[in-house]
Amino acid sequence: MKRKWMVLCFAALLAMAAVVSADDHEGTWTGQVVDVACYVSQGARGADHAGCAKTCVKGGQPMGLLTDDGTLVLLAADHKDGAPYEALKDLAGSKAEVVGSLTERDGMKMVTVTGSKPAA
Repeated sequence: MKRKWMVLCFAALLAMAAVVSADDHEGTWTGQVVDVACYVSQGARGADHAGCAKTCVKGGQPMGLLTDDGTLVLLAADHKDGAPYEALKDLAGSKAEVVGSLTERDGMKMVTVTGSKPAA
């Protein structure tokens, strides 16, 4: 039941990505790529959790970027080209630079991923 609820929440978040806001802006953000399910429920992150994070995001769990100031930003695939989002899954548990478009609605921040690379 818990997994079904998480999948439904993730689907709703992806549907929100289709809505374009006037506040959208392109940019690059740096932080740790986390699987949202483990981070929010257990605080799990970092190199010790990287293996689990990769398994979770590759299995369909939502992915987020935990910035250095402690802000969690939801990451979403671009509907035109999901390949950059899929490639970012390999960096789960690591620090990365994420390129994309930031949207905020009702206090939730989301970046639609158009590129990424490991952070220096």
